[in-house]
Order: sequence, then C-alpha cells, then structure tokens
Amino acid sequence: MKTVAVILAGGSGTRLWPLSRQSMPKQLLALTGNKTLLQQTCERIRSFISYDNQCIITNYSYYHQIKSQMDELCCGKHSIEIIEEPQGKNTAPAIYWAAKRMEKLYGEDTIMVVLPSDHLIMKCESFLEGLRTAVEKAKEGCMVTFGIIPSCAETAYGYIQVQDENKKAGEILKVVSFKEKPDYATAIQYVNNGNYLWNSGMFVFNTKVLIEEFRKYCSEVADAFDNIDPFNLNEISDAYKRFESISIDYAVMEYTDKVYVICSEFGWSDVGSWKSLYEINPKDENKNVVEGNHVTIDTEGSLIYGKNRLIAAVGLKDMAVIDTDDALMICPLDQTQRIKEVVDKLKEKESKEYLEHRTVERPWGKYTVIQEGPGYKIKKIVVNQKQKLSLQMHYHRSEHWIVLKGTARIRNGSSEVYIHENESTYIPKNTMHRLENPGHIPLEIIEIQSGLYLEEDDIERFDDIYGR
Repeated sequence: MKTVAVILAGGSGTRLWPLSRQSMPKQLLALTGNKTLLQQTCERIRSFISYDNQCIITNYSYYHQIKSQMDELCCGKHSIEIIEEPQGKNTAPAIYWAAKRMEKLYGEDTIMVVLPSDHLIMKCESFLEGLRTAVEKAKEGCMVTFGIIPSCAETAYGYIQVQDENKKAGEILKVVSFKEKPDYATAIQYVNNGNYLWNSGMFVFNTKVLIEEFRKYCSEVADAFDNIDPFNLNEISDAYKRFESISIDYAVMEYTDKVYVICSEFGWSDVGSWKSLYEINPKDENKNVVEGNHVTIDTEGSLIYGKNRLIAAVGLKDMAVIDTDDALMICPLDQTQRIKEVVDKLKEKESKEYLEHRTVERPWGKYTVIQEGPGYKIKKIVVNQKQKLSLQMHYHRSEHWIVLKGTARIRNGSSEVYIHENESTYIPKNTMHRLENPGHIPLEIIEIQSGLYLEEDDIERFDDIYGR
C-alpha cells in the first residue's frame, strides 16, 4: 500500500496577531528557527514520506508564497504538489477531495496521512514512531487519530474520550467520543478523570475506508465529489457550492465506530496563542522569552517579541509585548486568547492592520510601504532575479522609480529602457508599463506614488505570468 501525506494549509489564522495576518497566516511564519511551520511540517515526515509523496491543500491567496517556500525547502530536487481549493469549507471537503484524488492516482487502498500545517512537534522521532504505528493500524481498516496526553486543563483544544484511565504514551485505544472545546471547569474535570486526551487534529486513513464512512455519515460532501473528475477544477469548483462548511470531526469522526487514538507525548503544540509560544521556548534567567533588540529591567515571566525597533520593558510580569512595523500588542500572557477580539474589531473597521503587514509578499518578490500620506505613498520594491511584474496601468496615480540595486528593464508606454543604480524614471498615469529584473541579483527600487487615489485596486493588468 502506498502512503502519502496531505497537509492542510488553507487557514487564515490570526491568533498570533499582529505577527500573523489574513495575508500571512502562522503556517507561513518562521516562529522557531529559520524554517516556517509549513516547511517544518513537510521536513518532519520526509524520512517516512518523501517530498514527492506529499501534497499541500491551500487557497489561491497563499499559493505563490507556499510555492516559494517549497522551492526553498526542496532546492529543486523534489516537487511537493500544491492543490488550490476554490473556497475554504473547513477540513472535511478538503480531506474527501484529497482522498478521491489519491484513489484515482494510486488505488483505493492508499494510506493517507492528514496533518495541519501550523503545529510544532519537539520530539520528532517519537512522532514518527507513532506515525508508523498509525499507518499499520490504518492498513487494518481503522481510522486513526493522535491524542495528546494533557499536561494541564486547556480550554483551547477539543478532547478525545477513551475508556482507559491509566493510558500510556504509545498505546492505541478505542475512541469513546469526541468533545468540543470545554469551559475551564469541564477541562479540569476531563484532566482529573484521566481518560481524556487533547485532540491534535492529525489523522491517518485508508482511502477506501474514509470514502465509505463519508458516504455513510456525510453524504452531502460525498455526493458532490463522487461523480466528477477530482482533477477537473471547473467541476471541483461547482462541487464546492453544494455543501456548507464542515470539519472532519463533525462530518465523520464523531459518528463512525472505526476510530482509534494513539496516546501521544511528543512535545506537541498547535501554537494557538502567544502564551503557547512562550511555553514552548527556552527561558532566560528571569523566565523571559525574548526575540529581537531589547532592554529588560525587573521584568520576569514575559514574552518580548520584535524584529526591528528597540523594546524597553521595565517592571513587567507575565506579560506579552509583540511589536511589528505597524502594530504593537501588549497584554497579560494569560489573556492572549482574547486577541481574537482585537482582530474582530479591526475587521469591522476594515483596517489594513488586520489584512496585511507593511511588507507584502508577491509572487515576483515583495514591497514595503515606507511612508504614506494625502496624495503620496513611498514603497521599497524588491523584484527577485529573472522575475517581472504584470503589464499594467494605473488610472489615478503616477509613479517615480529610483533604482537602489541591480538593473531594471522597464516598459514605459511604447518604449523599453534599462536603468541602473542611482538612475530613475517616471511613469505617468494612464500609461501601460512593466517592471522586470533581468539580472541574477534582487532588484531594489524606491517607488514614489502621487495622485488622488493610491490603493492597490487601481490597476488594470494586460499580461501576467502569474495568472492574476
């Protein structure tokens, strides 16, 4: 039986705001070390499931960022397939669609490992040992999940009930029931009872069994996919309109009698809050976790996180201070789950700080908004080697470009010119233009926009190699 991995990377999680944004969810962030959570997820299992047998399910908004990260991870030696969902409908449709694809590619007895893209696992060998056990159990026709032996009463996770109160790491137990995220009193009761595990959201399925159970318990999703080609994106897009959002737990796992859980202790965290990031990181002598340029005086038990500006903390205890270029968040560590309330308010106000950072990733490179005001905006633009922006036009703004580094090939109306370091050019509004980097080093320019309307939607594209 062939074993493949399906990695779910469509979430737009903002629980780590202001670092995570709608356009930059936590799976695309490097929170521990130099690799992003998504890269770590793919790398963690490669000794068991090679990159070529992994696929990532995401949405269009993140496709180019994920492709760039996978190219960096695989160094051109392997290819991880990236599948774009037409719209986000939670985990059940994504998993069933993946199962239909795997069934067609490799046969109905394919073993499918389903993993979230934004979790941390500190003890990788222990995890891989459990994964191998889960795969063997799935070959017997069981549906397997991973339950984390709880270290505390946690309200941020769902729970899995088992019969054995004396559970041990590595044991495989029959699942009695799945429980929703509890209130604190109920969470304490679960932990004291001893027969509950945290629900990690990781699964191993036999494709044939998974499809059968969907047809029994979630026919609205199964019916939408069963009579179409799982590789025909037009048909898939139509299928996604036929059902509501639903998780795999609600769709199947709570009803089937085929579910087993592996009791696990491999240093797992879903990094669902700044407090959880504090807990998994090493502490200094004052029990602080500090990242970036800082001065701390009489500060203990706190998380200080920043990249650029100096952060000075005096007399803080059990606090989180998170600084980015355009937002500063300060709150007690034990209330970092309430950041969702902040994000909801920003969303209501249609605030840019909810959507994106000042530095925005694009398939061709990135740009950073340095300063803006009435009638002007200043950006630094970095175009990766051998990349180019779309052939485009703006109707409400003109642009001045100054090259800081590299050489730019510029289409400006009907003419094409090359400009070099310390040279500049001017693009009038209503003029078709394109910026391209023909060189072997990143092209860096300063762009000064002027006009009455300077938003990103003032653009008409005539040609774009990225299909936007």
